Amino acid sequence: MFKLARRMLIRPFWRSAALAFLWSNRTDATRWAKGAMRAVKQRPFPSKDDLVLEGRVRAAISADATLRGDGVLRDVVVRDGVVVLVAPDEWRHRALAISRLSGVQGVLAVQTVANAADADVAATAKAEMADGRPFSVTA
Repeated sequence: MFKLARRMLIRPFWRSAALAFLWSNRTDATRWAKGAMRAVKQRPFPSKDDLVLEGRVRAAISADATLRGDGVLRDVVVRDGVVVLVAPDEWRHRALAISRLSGVQGVLAVQTVANAADADVAATAKAEMADGRPFSVTA
């Protein structure tokens, strides 16, 4: 009897609490979900280092109140230590994002592109240019 009462009272509470949390952080949650889906579908599968770095970069974005709720930032792509932010050219928080993300451990360069199709090409080209420098920042 107690199990039934607990199941009926607690599970709906946790379900509604989780939905309320996701709704209040929907921009950030969708950004994380899109990144996870892209990583699963990407061939060849990204290296472990790239996945860890992408997690660090996404956590840095989530930790910053200005960047977390910014719906203009469409996606984040990481390849060989190079972070590419997919956002329109007129994005007003570009300088803030570049300064915050260049301080993340393991980031060699930060770049922004307007189209998601250009993100992978930009990351590959920038990774080839980085050759051992601590980081380079381009806008």
